[in-house]
Amino acid sequence: MTVTRKWFCSCSGSPRELNTEKQVEEEEAAEPFCPQCGATPSSDPRKTISYRDAETWDD
Repeated sequence: MTVTRKWFCSCSGSPRELNTEKQVEEEEAAEPFCPQCGATPSSDPRKTISYRDAETWDD
């Protein structure tokens, strides 16, 4: 079983799936971000970020 976390931002009124930004340095992990408001899971002042875990049983 594999669990995949999908991130969403509801700044536009309905949840939209977030993109993942490219890694700038090897030490920094890629973090999803909202292209509209710029929110990320670690920086979300308006509390519009949410996530949903999806399980797959292909293993």
